[in-house]
Amino acid sequence: MEKPMALRVLHIIGLWLLLTSEIATLDCGQIVKYQSNETGKTLGILKAMAGQQSSQECLEDPDFGFPRAKILKCSQEDAKMAIGLILQQIQIVFQLNFTQAQWSGKVTDLLSRALDQQHMQWRRCATAQMGKEAAFKDLRVMLSLKRYFRKLHTFLRGRQYSFCAWKMVRYELLVIYPIVLNELMRILEK
Repeated sequence: MEKPMALRVLHIIGLWLLLTSEIATLDCGQIVKYQSNETGKTLGILKAMAGQQSSQECLEDPDFGFPRAKILKCSQEDAKMAIGLILQQIQIVFQLNFTQAQWSGKVTDLLSRALDQQHMQWRRCATAQMGKEAAFKDLRVMLSLKRYFRKLHTFLRGRQYSFCAWKMVRYELLVIYPIVLNELMRILEK
């Protein structure tokens, strides 16, 4: 009977050491600088995706209504959470059925890994600073972001993940991603 209990205690201690060593190795004070570098790399990947598409004209110009004004009024804590959520949601968008977009699977995998690493870095730092799982203070910020990304999902699904639908969503994210992340990071630097 003592062996299983001792084994469980060792597992818990091992898990705790793994988590705390991972958090201890993070330099959360440098996360804004880290994200600035990563934003540039991710933009490069998004731009490279366009080079793989045909020059087919897409006439529609949808307004997805990014909640910029609401997001830019948020607290520093919510800015951190918003950055993490934006990264996570962009990653989810690009995991949808993109076969008609004519993108290389390698490029989309690279984008997914880059966004996942960025999201995890923000999540770990928020957790390390809070001492517990971080959460939005103003739920309206989270809900408005989720509503925006739901519009992107609905748009893609409604147009059956067509080439033009993907082209418009990729362009939307190419414009929104750097502007909003840079503005949110300015909130954190205050």
